[in-house]
Amino acid sequence: MEGDDTQKLSKGFVVGTLAFWLGKRAEDNKSHEWTVHVRSANGDEDAGLWIKRVVFQLHPTLQPPTRVIDSPPFEVTESGWGEFEIHMQIYVHDCNEKPIEVSHILKLYPDGDQSQQLNPSKPVVAERYDEIVFNDPSDALRARLETSSIPPSPNGWKSHPNAKWFTVFDMDAEFAQLQQVYQMVTAELQSASKRRTQQEEESKALRNQMQY
Repeated sequence: MEGDDTQKLSKGFVVGTLAFWLGKRAEDNKSHEWTVHVRSANGDEDAGLWIKRVVFQLHPTLQPPTRVIDSPPFEVTESGWGEFEIHMQIYVHDCNEKPIEVSHILKLYPDGDQSQQLNPSKPVVAERYDEIVFNDPSDALRARLETSSIPPSPNGWKSHPNAKWFTVFDMDAEFAQLQQVYQMVTAELQSASKRRTQQEEESKALRNQMQY
C-alpha cells in the first residue's frame, strides 16, 4: 500500500560506463578497459549513506559474472572487446525495501566513424540519470536519505579519479523532464481510454440500429 505524498522521498542517482581504448597494440580480446558504476547524482553526496550494496551481473565470459560491491565507489572495472547489457541490483539500507533493478548497455565506441574517433586518452562515457521514489520509507531509511541530502561529504564522487569525465546532471531539469514524460504518458492513456469508450458507444449504437 502506497503512503501519501507527505511520506514520499526521492533520490536521484546515475548509472553508467566509462571505456578507455587501450590502443593499437592492445590484445584483440582486450581492446578496452571499462568501468561500470552506480553513483549519486550529487558530487558532494556520499551514496553509501543510503545504498547498502550493488550487485553487478556481467557477461558470462567474465569470471565471476556476478560482482557484489558493499561500499562506495559502487563500480566494477574490467577489460574486453565487446559491448553487452549489464544488469544491476541496488540494495538500500532497509530490509523492507526491495532492491532496485536497472540495466545499462556498456558502450565501448564513440558515435560515428570508430576508426577516426578512438582516443586512448579520452574515455567513451555513457551515463544516464534515474530516480528512485520511496513511497513510505522507514524512519531509519528516511534519516539516511535526509542525511545524504546535506552536502558536502568528503566521500562524494568529486574526489574520484574519473570525476572529470562524469556527466554533471541538472537534477531539477532532469526531474522536470521525467515529470513531463509522465504527464505525456498519462495524457496518452487518458486519450486512448476516451477513444475506446467512444468506439464502444458507437458500436453499441450500430448494433441497436441493426436490430430494427
